[in-house]
Amino acid sequence: MTSATFHWVLYRQDELPAAMVQLKNTKGLVIDIRNYPAEFVVFSLTKYLSAKPVPFVRFGEPQPMYPGVFLRTPVTAVWGTKDAPYAGKVVILVNELSQSQSEYTTMALRAVPGAKVVGSTTAGVDGNVSTIILPGNISTMISGLGVYYPDGGETQRVGIVSDVVAQPTIAGIQAGRDEVLEKAVQLIAGQ
Repeated sequence: MTSATFHWVLYRQDELPAAMVQLKNTKGLVIDIRNYPAEFVVFSLTKYLSAKPVPFVRFGEPQPMYPGVFLRTPVTAVWGTKDAPYAGKVVILVNELSQSQSEYTTMALRAVPGAKVVGSTTAGVDGNVSTIILPGNISTMISGLGVYYPDGGETQRVGIVSDVVAQPTIAGIQAGRDEVLEKAVQLIAGQ
């Protein structure tokens, strides 16, 4: 593998247009969201990766007039591009630390045709956060929305399950290796 074949670069959202031009002819993108994303890139990044809109999520919204009732929203899709979409492979890295916006971003990226999620199951805590003040001025938070795949499959409490399971090993950590990233590179290389 040469450095010209694989790129490992962190981009800010305002750098995406130039970055996607630079990465246009690469064999693959590895998008590492084993963390909480610094910026919301669900629509700004996915628009480069698909030729047409692709459904990826629907929500269950509470109905304040009917406590306990949640109505499902129409399906939301990632945007497509009028230009030729990125032609390389897309691999998304996740683990148990991936939560909330990271999980939502993974759902959007996974909807891109051919994209693969690599790693371990995420935390299962996506959705917005609603604050509740309890007696004694005790504050707690709950998710105020249900988050579902377009087919109705749940993500909350379940997590985003990887297409390819890859986890660090003690030997890999001792050797300073990132075995999850290595698995992503193998998938891009076709191994």
